[in-house]
Amino acid sequence: MKDPPQSAQNVDDVEVYATLAARLADPSADRAALLAAHGLDEDGWEALDDAWQARLSEADDEDGEEVGVPPLVAAFAETFARVQRARAKSELSFERFLEAARGLKRGTDMATVLSRLDLTLEDYLSAQQRWTAAMLEDEALMARFQRAMR
Repeated sequence: MKDPPQSAQNVDDVEVYATLAARLADPSADRAALLAAHGLDEDGWEALDDAWQARLSEADDEDGEEVGVPPLVAAFAETFARVQRARAKSELSFERFLEAARGLKRGTDMATVLSRLDLTLEDYLSAQQRWTAAMLEDEALMARFQRAMR
């Protein structure tokens, strides 16, 4: 296995790698700026990504028959998902959430609604969790949701 670049050799840096990977996965991301902020270009990122993917694969292979997810793989997955959830939460307005919820209430299948609104299932579920919690604490927001769903 090729060793990760020096900045990524420490297992604790899996969070830095996973965070960067998640941010780069955003189609609207400014890749050059994100990479530059970490002292990387596309070639440097490719080398770093290849090294980490090999390391994650090796950790998974070493787990063998044991039940559960290896700690390194779990740390990567949790960080990657957390960054994506934060992005989705910050991007989906209450109005877009209402539009999706109304489409689903009308009986349109979820895949069609999400595709039409250019949302992922994760975006919708994250927004549903966020806005449901907000409505439980804000009667006016709940009333607005109820009126929109009529």
